[in-house]
Amino acid sequence: MMGQTPFLRILIPTVSGILFCKFISPSYNLFFVGIIGLAVILISFFVAKKKNYAFRWLFGAGFMLFLFSLSTQYYQYRFEQVSHQFLQEPVSYIGEVLDLPQQKPRSVACEVQLIYPVSKKIMLYIEADSNSHALVPGDELLVRVEVQPFKNLGNPDDFDYMGFMQNKGFSGSGYANSLSWLKTGRQSSSIKAKALRIRAKMLDVYKGFGLDHDAYSFISAITLGYKADLSDDLKDAFRASGTSHVLAVSGLHVGVIYIVIISFFSFLGRRGKIFMIKQFLVLLCLWGYVFITGMPVSVVRAAIMLSLLCVGNMLNRKGVSYNTLAVASFFLLIINPFYLFDVGFQLSFAAVVAILFFQPKLSKLYKPKTKAVDYIWNLFIVSLAAQLGVFPLVLHYFGTFPTYFFITNLLVLPFIAIIIYSGVLLTFLSLISFLNLQFLQILYSLVATFVQFLISTVLQAVYFFESLPLSVLEGYYISAFQVVLIFLLIIFLSKYLIRRSVRLLIGSLISVVLLLFTYSTSCLKEPMNCFAVYNSYNETEMGYIIDDEKIAMPISSNQIVAHPSAIVVLLTENRFKSKESSQVFPVDYLIVAFDNSFSITELAALFQPKKIIIDASIGRYTAEKMRKECDKLNVPYHDISNSGAFLVKF
Repeated sequence: MMGQTPFLRILIPTVSGILFCKFISPSYNLFFVGIIGLAVILISFFVAKKKNYAFRWLFGAGFMLFLFSLSTQYYQYRFEQVSHQFLQEPVSYIGEVLDLPQQKPRSVACEVQLIYPVSKKIMLYIEADSNSHALVPGDELLVRVEVQPFKNLGNPDDFDYMGFMQNKGFSGSGYANSLSWLKTGRQSSSIKAKALRIRAKMLDVYKGFGLDHDAYSFISAITLGYKADLSDDLKDAFRASGTSHVLAVSGLHVGVIYIVIISFFSFLGRRGKIFMIKQFLVLLCLWGYVFITGMPVSVVRAAIMLSLLCVGNMLNRKGVSYNTLAVASFFLLIINPFYLFDVGFQLSFAAVVAILFFQPKLSKLYKPKTKAVDYIWNLFIVSLAAQLGVFPLVLHYFGTFPTYFFITNLLVLPFIAIIIYSGVLLTFLSLISFLNLQFLQILYSLVATFVQFLISTVLQAVYFFESLPLSVLEGYYISAFQVVLIFLLIIFLSKYLIRRSVRLLIGSLISVVLLLFTYSTSCLKEPMNCFAVYNSYNETEMGYIIDDEKIAMPISSNQIVAHPSAIVVLLTENRFKSKESSQVFPVDYLIVAFDNSFSITELAALFQPKKIIIDASIGRYTAEKMRKECDKLNVPYHDISNSGAFLVKF
């Protein structure tokens, strides 16, 4: 394996170094490991002169140690770049809009690269108005905003939002009203900013196609990588049918665009200097497309692999697929080591590795006699191979598995290439519409109608399979260790079916035994039973968790919450101003929600709580005032907004 994929020798220590820093978080510098690696390399040269081949592995070991150390240094450097403690007060910044702003109900979400006084990437939410809606990538802003660090809600089984945003390179977020920002009038001249402005204009062209909203959002997603307009229902349908990969521009889509580009330059021939120019132009157009899509991981990975194919064509060499994949992985991790923890990165590479491994083996099981059957068979085995690669990761991250994936992929995938080809033609016809030729106008209308028909057919098929019983299995989360065990089982078992080795069979059985053991231990774990006050932005959300199942609780006015062993009181309306009582009401937990006029001092005259719960619906400044009152009265408290959900176990 190493002999056929030499770049794995570089990729393995690089990935190991990043993982070590992420999960071990060493407090010491690993620079000394690099020094040891260099020393081992020097020793290997000395041994080589003496022709002692027993120690020829020394150079490789030293090189791996050096790369391991280098990757840890690089990860720590990039992590420090993302981490930053912003002042907890409004500060004036100059920044640049990095991507197309996303329209929210009351705001516009912008990825902004701060330039002065600090160089950090933030998510800026700007009050929605005509000015914020007109922002485009590359616009320079002067904004006064308080940037706050990301934090998780702290709810049971909560999504790691803070880690997700850090992996995306964001240092914090802030909100600016319409009076807190303005455009300086300058625009970035970077290649990426120009490419994204081209994408914005392309989206305007798409809007002129006359497609319905779902069709427009679908073709925008699969050709330009713009998914902001996709409805939640549409995304859920594709996820349930096992075709969500279609919505993300990836190897399939880039491959189709690559074929379009190759076809466009086919007149340049296949030999001599003209051929070299052709490959250069193909690379130029390919990477131009990558920039227009916003450079998502899957697109960059596919583009790197196709670029290596172009270079191989120039040098009259054919690259090994595993090796080109290793090269693509390495360069992506050099660009951003946080990509390793990106779900899209993991799914993309797992799918490609599985296709490269299983597709040749599965194709030998059956040799169709007709081209039509051969096409369907190849689609099936590619889809099956990709699912074998990604389903353990899908279970780990989402706990779901689409049961009809093999049918939906067979039906949907053939349409995707045709839709992309038709979309390219439609765009071309739109751009030359200034010629005002009747023939071109008729052709434009026919192609637009054809594209609408194709997309509607795809969406109807997806919605149909989503509506079927048991279309998706839910709630089957597995641990990271179980993911590794499933991958080992797949590898051992597939290799055993080819080689019939006893060792491979033993490896398969050990993997199965360990999987059963981990499953048994998870079943023996005592289920959670409690009352929960969740951390939900600016609103109150409560409920019960019984045998790990969440049950929402309807919230009314002031009430006593049902609990088998504790007295829990929920206050949502302040009816206690200037109220007095000869006897205080002892409670275990007093939850204060909704009403910002509550005073802990006044409530303490009526209630005797063991702990006060300040709900997330209470305003930020009121919550701070309540915390000070609790400290003064020496009453324990739990602030949901700061400390996460509060659980009262049964």
